[in-house]
Amino acid sequence: MKEDKNALYFNRILNCLLSGETYTILQIAANVGLSEKTVRTKIDQMNRWLTQHDMGRIEKKQGTGIWLEMDERQWKNLQAYLDRGQSLDSAVQPDDRRKQVIGKLLKLKSGQTTTLAQLADSLYLSAPTIGGLLREVSPWFEERSLKIASIRSKGVCLVGDEYNFRIAIKDYIIELMPEVMEALLASYAPGIDISRIRRIVLEAENAWRVELADTSFKMVWIMACLSMARRRLGDKAVFSTREENIEHYNEYSFAESIYQRIEQAYEIKISDDDTVLLAVLLLSARKLKNFSSIQDTDYARQYDRDLGKFVRLVIETIDSVLDIDLSEDQLLYESLLLHMRSAIFRMKYSTAVGDNISKYVKSEYKQTFLATWSTSNLFEEYYDVQVTEDELAGIALYIQAAIIRRKKGKPLTALLISEGGMAASQLNIERLKYSISEITEIRAVSYHDFKLRQYQDVDVIINTSGNEIGDDRVVSVGERLNDQGIEAIRQKVNQIFYFRKKPEFHFNNLCHQLFEVDLFLLRPKVRDKDQLITMMVKKLEDKGDVTPAYLQSVFDRERATTTSIGRGIAIPHGNMAEVNESRIVVAILEEPIVWHDDMVDVVFLLAVKMNTKFEIRRTKQFYKDFLQLTDNDENMEAIKRMGSTLDIYQYFIK
Repeated sequence: MKEDKNALYFNRILNCLLSGETYTILQIAANVGLSEKTVRTKIDQMNRWLTQHDMGRIEKKQGTGIWLEMDERQWKNLQAYLDRGQSLDSAVQPDDRRKQVIGKLLKLKSGQTTTLAQLADSLYLSAPTIGGLLREVSPWFEERSLKIASIRSKGVCLVGDEYNFRIAIKDYIIELMPEVMEALLASYAPGIDISRIRRIVLEAENAWRVELADTSFKMVWIMACLSMARRRLGDKAVFSTREENIEHYNEYSFAESIYQRIEQAYEIKISDDDTVLLAVLLLSARKLKNFSSIQDTDYARQYDRDLGKFVRLVIETIDSVLDIDLSEDQLLYESLLLHMRSAIFRMKYSTAVGDNISKYVKSEYKQTFLATWSTSNLFEEYYDVQVTEDELAGIALYIQAAIIRRKKGKPLTALLISEGGMAASQLNIERLKYSISEITEIRAVSYHDFKLRQYQDVDVIINTSGNEIGDDRVVSVGERLNDQGIEAIRQKVNQIFYFRKKPEFHFNNLCHQLFEVDLFLLRPKVRDKDQLITMMVKKLEDKGDVTPAYLQSVFDRERATTTSIGRGIAIPHGNMAEVNESRIVVAILEEPIVWHDDMVDVVFLLAVKMNTKFEIRRTKQFYKDFLQLTDNDENMEAIKRMGSTLDIYQYFIK
């Protein structure tokens, strides 16, 4: 019965307005038999519905009245809606009052009070109705760690941290009132040019070569506007954190770049807490549904713990496919954890196109790549992202490096090739085991049955057949194994152990994220250093790792002073403010080129940041490892001899 009466009132108001005349609220109230306050509420509800569905709008002019503004198309659409027998009451009534109350409360600062009478007057409702609505909307606020509190003799207020207010405003605009988002944002960020802030967010997207999902873009836009509008509120700390986990993520660097652009455009300072809050919200996008609150230092750490479990699951899945055990390889775990932090960001948002490294990995490490591919569904299940072949190839390279390390730690195995009988072979095997304890496993095969491709995993091949076998693992001895033959085998074993135990260069896993396979240039065709620098910076710009202004900053640095450091090595670098994500491009030249007064054939283009403790620690570690690499002639000659960018990348991260 109540619904029928509401429908009757809405239809009476609409019939008045459809006449094309201008009415005062008092006239409409008299026509429909309602109070002026109730008529105002119903007209506001009707106007929002008409605007949302593009069926015109109710115009108001003080001293004149109200009227219905619509063109012929909108009039026909509204008539068609009514002709289908659909009621305006069912369309405009539900939840509208609750949304209005939520919106009014969110206009308050934390602890600021308003009376029930003030709320009732502003919404054209009675005080008892407002009291009931406050009870209805209370759970919505509690889900966002805000509480409606009653203060005797003062009224009601919202209590909670500033960051909870911002999250609640964001949810209110995006989830409850999306049809009037821009108008609402302007009201919650008064005095802020929201269009300009939107352009700044778009600039950051373009510079990073990312495309935020629609909801994520709106969230970033809203939070950036609120950061400016609410930065002078009494609550100084938006989000207090003592840990640095969030700084490891690209989401933090992206949020930081947005606020840096705003600070530069407006010549203001925005709190670092705002960057942390935006980063956490970006991190939670498409990961935790209905995320609404941050509990002190727990969130980023919990996210990191969840990511760590995910990395363990990826390793475990690949282990089961390859039938190996890499679970104890701590270097693999730590390297993949660092890699995944940026990889998941790229999977969510990146529009940059790489150099398709998957074709090289699939060719060189087919089994490892296929085993890694088996984890694709895990990314969809846990992070709701589609993993690309290139991202899988990057993970496969870490797995392959771990396989190589694992093989280096294994005992030696040998194969005995003979044309004698099994008895003679068994005698030789026992003698070898007794004489050379380093060999723990020896298999025997006749020369007739021997196929070299079937024994790629053997460390030493002992040939007693008298036939020539072309492989650097082969030790040829006589048909009868004598002391001289055993000594030759022992020398081969010693040689293998020497190279296994010899310390080899590699960058600390903290630095692995700085390198990517497609950021190595092997013997590029260049005329001079300017052409080379341009080529190297273009690689970074195409990936969104630096802004378009970075190239000029590198050239400015080159004009100021030489970046050649001797020994045929140069380390050009530009302005850190133009770096989105820290990366290093490496070029190995066929012939040296002139670099100021030196000749250079190895170039490391450094695009690094030092804004956070994590970035500072990683950059210091890079320089430490870089010195070990470049001070050793064997290391430098090794990378110059390598035949592919994949080989150099593996050499750096193994």
